[in-house]
Amino acid sequence: MKKKSKVSILVLIFLLVTVFYPLVEMLLRVEWSDFGNLISSRSFKEALSNSLFVTSISTIISILIAYLLAYTLNRTNIKHRAVLKVLLTIPMLIPSISHGLGLINLFGANGIISKILGFNIIGCHGIIIGSILYSFPVAFLMLDDGFNYIDNNMYNTAKVLGLNQWQTFKKVTLCYLKKPLLSSIFAVFTMIFTDYGVPLAVGGKFLTLPVFLYKEVIGLLDFSKGTMIGLFLLVPAIISFLFDNFSKDYSSGEFEGKDYKISKNKTRDIIFTTLLYLIIIFVFIVIGSFVYYAFIDNFIINKSFSLKHFEYVLSNDIGKYILNSLLIAVSVAVIGTFITYFTAYATARIKGKIAKLIHILTISSLAIPGIVLGLSYTIGFKDTFIYNTFIIMIIVNIIHFMASPYLMAYNALLKINPNYEVVAKTCNISSFRIIKDVIIPCSKITIREMIAYFFINSMVTISAVTFLFNTDTMPLSLMINTYEGNMMLGEAAIVSLIILFFNLIVKGSIYLINRKEDRKK
Repeated sequence: MKKKSKVSILVLIFLLVTVFYPLVEMLLRVEWSDFGNLISSRSFKEALSNSLFVTSISTIISILIAYLLAYTLNRTNIKHRAVLKVLLTIPMLIPSISHGLGLINLFGANGIISKILGFNIIGCHGIIIGSILYSFPVAFLMLDDGFNYIDNNMYNTAKVLGLNQWQTFKKVTLCYLKKPLLSSIFAVFTMIFTDYGVPLAVGGKFLTLPVFLYKEVIGLLDFSKGTMIGLFLLVPAIISFLFDNFSKDYSSGEFEGKDYKISKNKTRDIIFTTLLYLIIIFVFIVIGSFVYYAFIDNFIINKSFSLKHFEYVLSNDIGKYILNSLLIAVSVAVIGTFITYFTAYATARIKGKIAKLIHILTISSLAIPGIVLGLSYTIGFKDTFIYNTFIIMIIVNIIHFMASPYLMAYNALLKINPNYEVVAKTCNISSFRIIKDVIIPCSKITIREMIAYFFINSMVTISAVTFLFNTDTMPLSLMINTYEGNMMLGEAAIVSLIILFFNLIVKGSIYLINRKEDRKK
């Protein structure tokens, strides 16, 4: 037990240093006397109202699209569900700024489609469309998972009671989906409200709060004002965090699962299948615009085939930035999975008062937007040896993305027979052997998903590392900012495609390994 206590204490110290300390240090450096001037300034009021407006509209549309997609895959006779589910998550494999870039390629002042139809979506409309494109896959996955936990016996009961479709939806479907639906609303709202990638790319003069923070810190080096703005970005994330931890989940009860019997309805199937394919087509048109812009000479005056963008990117030492990103992503995937898995083991299998505190600290990272976390690391670790090194880039990514893999591992470990450790102790078998030979093999699918999650998000993240890099440690994703800011859309498109390529390799590899094991079973 002493060894287990030491593990818990080490995990707790790690979380206090990497989560709690930088946030406290950031708050201590704030010049609170300027708070009144900030919130009364015209720029802040404009940025706040703009953020609330575009976030609210984008969230409503994103959730509606996500629900219709989840409904299509779970309640219609559509074919190739597994493949379609993967295709719908493709937008998660590129940085948020790339979605804005794709919309510029299509609908900007000199976009492929806007020149034909004569309109321009730069500004509010562009942010809304880009935010929807960036966020709907997250809501879709949450709602799709929620459909798996509906007690399908209740539909038979509703039928016996003579309830019509609308009454069945309210009394059964909505009841069981209430928690994932509200969770997805808060998650999407927080994602959009705290993202600066899409607004930076396609917002134009339409100022949002994250872009305001970015300009204050990067442009004016005003860390105090940046911190105060960051506090406002924390509000929806904290509300979301509190809701997820204290709300009731109607689908948590045990029930005997039965497959939902999908009724035959050709009209319904055609409508929803058409909608799903239209959304996938739009996603691929946006990504396809990267390919088009990468191979043309100039998107305004000369659209002939050219490799000059590739030549320019290669001449700017692209290999170095690819290696930087791969080093960070692989390190985060391996080290992050190791730390997160044993953190989950400490809370799910060891338990105790320390374990509860570890659990709270770990999932609290969900409530810290990447741009705020990156700012806190800049302030908290600026005078340390890890600042502007790969070490701080790896640590900030681990903490930024730790909560979701932790919950994956935590839930998986809770499902494993809790008596294994007791039996091992009785038989004088070490805890290490039980973990290595029993616990890990029982949760290997979860571990693979954790590795993929850490890798993919470390490749696409921009916000968490914006303030922490130098010319030697700059990751590939931040090159998109540089190229897009200089209107070098072809070069930015190439970088987006490279990131997508590596993420598809990892995502596809994990999918094929899991599928191969399923067939063996």
